[in-house]
Amino acid sequence: MPQLSVKEGLFFLIGSGLLNAVVFTLIGMSLTFIAGFTLTPWHFPSAVLISLAINYYAARFFLGPDSRATWIKSSWIILTVIAGSILFSLLFYDISFDGQMYHIDSAFYLKNGWNPFKKELSPDINQALWLNHYGKGAEAPEGAVYALTNRIETTKSMNFILLTASFCLSLFFLLRLNRFSFRKNLLFSFLLSCNPIVVYLLLTTYVDGQLASCLLCFLVAGCLLYRDVNRFYLMLLAMLLIVVLNIKFSSVVFAIIFSGGLLTALLISRQRKSFRKVFLVCALAAGFGVAVVGYFPYITNSLHYHDPLYPGLPMLQSEAAKLAPDRFAHMNRFSKFFVSFFSHTDDLHIYRDRNPQIPAKIPFSFNRTDIFNALKPIVSHMAGFGPFFSGISILALILFIVTAWWIPDKKRLVPVIVLLGTLTCSVFVISEVWYARYVPQLWFIPVIALIVSEYYQPRRLRKLRNILYLMALIDLSFSFASFPYVYYQSAKIDYELRQLKASRQTISVQFSYFVSNRIRFSEKQIPFQETKIPELQGVYMINSSTRYIPPEPMPDLPKSWILRMGEKIEHQIHP
Repeated sequence: MPQLSVKEGLFFLIGSGLLNAVVFTLIGMSLTFIAGFTLTPWHFPSAVLISLAINYYAARFFLGPDSRATWIKSSWIILTVIAGSILFSLLFYDISFDGQMYHIDSAFYLKNGWNPFKKELSPDINQALWLNHYGKGAEAPEGAVYALTNRIETTKSMNFILLTASFCLSLFFLLRLNRFSFRKNLLFSFLLSCNPIVVYLLLTTYVDGQLASCLLCFLVAGCLLYRDVNRFYLMLLAMLLIVVLNIKFSSVVFAIIFSGGLLTALLISRQRKSFRKVFLVCALAAGFGVAVVGYFPYITNSLHYHDPLYPGLPMLQSEAAKLAPDRFAHMNRFSKFFVSFFSHTDDLHIYRDRNPQIPAKIPFSFNRTDIFNALKPIVSHMAGFGPFFSGISILALILFIVTAWWIPDKKRLVPVIVLLGTLTCSVFVISEVWYARYVPQLWFIPVIALIVSEYYQPRRLRKLRNILYLMALIDLSFSFASFPYVYYQSAKIDYELRQLKASRQTISVQFSYFVSNRIRFSEKQIPFQETKIPELQGVYMINSSTRYIPPEPMPDLPKSWILRMGEKIEHQIHP
């Protein structure tokens, strides 16, 4: 039995407990749907209790006599993280495009009685194609939280829960590695878990941030199993396979490649017994993840449309290609990647210009375009990991090569090379690799290369490495800097909704393709009637495609401090 320190055990229990709570929610909902029932407010709390019960036995397995106190402490922390995530998510409205267009709707329909295993939504419903045929590995647990709280914005809490899980599991593995100081382990765990894609999407219902957090947990599970195969590491791997297979269609490919990388590492190191156990768990978890949890969409799509990935890969690829400039149409994935990699951080605004200028830049150089777009609460189309990512990546790989050359026992590098090779394959298997949101795991490559380079510590290289850590933190600071902006926009939305409610009138509204805004009207108890509104008569809701006829007069209500401060700053910038 592997004996852990209390600190190690605490971080493992927190990380695995949070992850298991999410995955058991997904499993419980799937079994409920198969039985012909619908989502209830009890699905998420029940999954949390199951997760805490499993943690009790995990604590006894890993900690022996110290288990009870550590289990109680970890349980309180898990409950605090969940409650804090739910409450914090209420401070922000999802102002993202895809979030308002269909991700929020997924949680809404699930909460309100839709059983996707048994029935398709009407094709007349907004974005019905994606709702009816796209995996719900992220949206289903979000719907369970929504069913519990009756507040749609709490769906974003899953982002924070999975981010915390990935941080704790990363820290646990680094503590078990026992190579670095606790301060450095905290830094490495922060850099790995606070992937810019994760941070940019924390305040939205996009699924790519959750996918990035799950993929990091997958890497950690693989590293743990490479060192020691036990029932709880195997269970961690199984849970991750189940959820990753059901987040989106591209994540199926990632799950296959990551599993293949782990099995390859075990084969190369001649751990035959471990290989057999891991292979069996991968096979069983994948079968369960596809045939049971993934009955919708994989089995339902196959039964009704003869394609588990319906509406089909060509259509999915064409949808992704719509985000690309016209010049990318005749480029291969590598050419498109390097154009983006060596470009300024820029959103491009393809809807205005299908073939915009994309000037190249020298790594580490930046201008107003980089800073302006890096501060936006979105993942930019070009150089989406931030202005300094290209420079950090190049120097990190150089440091890794120098370290690999210096280490006398090259066999020690084999698992690291397999790990980096697995990540690289998972990135370039995606045709639209240039868009950071589609390959969030790319961020892990330079960070892991930097961590491995710590094994070679000449003074000059140590200074360079520290500079790269600082540059990575600056890149991350840009993504965190968008939080005040989203908070301000949320205050504006909330003020607008309070005005509409205070008018005591029935609001004429046209939701357009942001139909999810009807939920905000309902939660605020604002009476409304849907109608077509001529362009010149209506006004757009803040950060939305929804238009409405403003009541006369529009009530003048007290404004929050963030609203007053934001308006003052806006007036100074745009007098």
